[in-house]
Amino acid sequence: MLPHPPLARFLAPHLRSESRVYAELPALETVLAELLASARGAWPQVRLDEAVFLRHLAERLPPSAEPERTLRAIHAADLFLACACVRGDAVAHGLVEAHFFPKVAAAVARVDASADAASEVCQLLREKLFTSEGGRPPRMADYQGQGPLAAWLRAAAVRMALNLRRSARRQAHAEEEALAEATLPNSDPELELLRQRHRADFQAALAESLAALPSRERTVLRLHLVEGLALERIGTLYRAHKSTVSRWLAHAREEVLVGTRARLAERLRLSSGELNSLLRDVPAQLDESLSALLASAK
Repeated sequence: MLPHPPLARFLAPHLRSESRVYAELPALETVLAELLASARGAWPQVRLDEAVFLRHLAERLPPSAEPERTLRAIHAADLFLACACVRGDAVAHGLVEAHFFPKVAAAVARVDASADAASEVCQLLREKLFTSEGGRPPRMADYQGQGPLAAWLRAAAVRMALNLRRSARRQAHAEEEALAEATLPNSDPELELLRQRHRADFQAALAESLAALPSRERTVLRLHLVEGLALERIGTLYRAHKSTVSRWLAHAREEVLVGTRARLAERLRLSSGELNSLLRDVPAQLDESLSALLASAK
């Protein structure tokens, strides 16, 4: 039988320059074997090549004056599971959900006890942890193994819950302001002339901004505004919570508004005040305008 290849050869080439001290440990092979055995013992269902895991470990080891002590303190089993998740292992994804998400939900409930809060945060966390976005690896790759994975996930979930609550408050305030502005009298003849003059430019900018949206956002807008599907139904189609669908819609509307403003600013030589006046009523009428554009594009 051929001797087992040294584990250190899978780790050493991938150490960062500031962490090269780990490669010089006399007990390196023994420590790596112990870490690997611990990880596989904790998650025997996960099939992950030792070379892949040890490279993942090497890239996350911090500089240390006591490298052996630091290496032995790594939460190897948690890092092993996280590495498998980053690699897209469905079994690892399921284990994270089964073993850690109940703790995440309990942590969120202490921040926001509303019925949908924990479900929404878990859905958002699931998307961030397990899927790549914009060429960036899944967020699970950020876990370094220097603390328990459960604590890391709870902290991430609590931050999300707080951010979502703040976003909801800001959105409610913005909607109140838009409603107040929409009820103001509008009898300025110069403003009406400005709108008439640039109506075609506005429609073109709006259509271009809508076309620039990612396919999912355009489809969700069409399903909701044109087809009349409820958020729950769209969520079923995308396997997402209705609050996640609501967030997609809000983001799509915001991107259209920002894109329309940017395109008009580029095309028209208007002052900031004139541009603000031209677009003042757009948020209140946006769904109607988008619905017409999406319906005509079918």
